[in-house]
Amino acid sequence: MAHPHRMKLHTKIILGALTTAAVVGGGVAFAEADYRGHHGKHGGGERIDRMFERYDANNDGKITKAEIETARKASIAKYDADKDGQLSLEEFNGLFNEIMRHRMVRMFQKFDRDGDAKVSEAEIARKVDRMMTWMDRDDNGEIERDELRRRHMDRDGDGRRHHGKDRD
Repeated sequence: MAHPHRMKLHTKIILGALTTAAVVGGGVAFAEADYRGHHGKHGGGERIDRMFERYDANNDGKITKAEIETARKASIAKYDADKDGQLSLEEFNGLFNEIMRHRMVRMFQKFDRDGDAKVSEAEIARKVDRMMTWMDRDDNGEIERDELRRRHMDRDGDGRRHHGKDRD
């Protein structure tokens, strides 16, 4: 522990990378997760409803490949500022934010424990403390690379946390 500041920076980088991976990976896997029936606390019904709102253009209760292609092309056209048929990183930002807005709102609501439509530093700190407790396997107040690797190994190939393997 000769460099306590360095450990904090590494922890921030790791946590930032994990958060980014979760957000980007979650957006890419959205339709596939609905197809396979994965759902969280809010259930799959909410996601199914959003899919039909977005893609079922003729409201016949069915989504065709043509409807998906039409929606995809419309989304690209909407954010393609220079009309070159491609999205630069800056242009993709708008599309990404549109797709992920519902997740951002849901995450905001999870942080906003008192329901005042504001997230306080204390509400954020509560989530960070819970995450630290879960990741810090040896309870020394630090998350080490090996702890993250072991935490990852505590999961089966299905990606779910298995009770009884939380601590050594």
